[in-house]
Amino acid sequence: MINFTYVKYGITLALIAILFGGSLGLSFGCCEEDIKRSLNSSAQAAIADKYKGDSAAVDKVVKKSWIYLKRAHFHSQTMGVISIVFSLIVAWLQFSPKFQLGISILSGLGSLGYGIFWFVAAALAPGMGSTGAAKESIALIAQFSGGSFFIAGVGIFALTIHKMYLKKSA
Repeated sequence: MINFTYVKYGITLALIAILFGGSLGLSFGCCEEDIKRSLNSSAQAAIADKYKGDSAAVDKVVKKSWIYLKRAHFHSQTMGVISIVFSLIVAWLQFSPKFQLGISILSGLGSLGYGIFWFVAAALAPGMGSTGAAKESIALIAQFSGGSFFIAGVGIFALTIHKMYLKKSA
């Protein structure tokens, strides 16, 4: 039996990430053209200032923003599932409570934050005139969430290797 006491918050964050990604996917199915129009409208509002009237540049940023929305969808769902797996592994292998809590929270925050990073970058880019500028403006979100997720991954790898291969059994 798995005790969820120390992993429940991380699992909750991961589930929110999965629901966020799923909601994006559903919105793509029902409202793709509306979303693209909204991105284009944001770019058109900045066409004189940010794009210097270049409609080809607008199209390029809007298309890349659409790709970023799809990245938000994919990353949220995939990383959310991986985060839940991390949480279940640390609970199942009965690591110390601090490791269970840490890995679960870090991976849950990472899965939610990284999807949000791509979503916000997609929303900002058309009005800023550049996907690069949009990513730079919120780079800390990507760094924090990606770093959190990576630390959780390295942590669970190290703990699992230690428990399975290095620790002497009683």
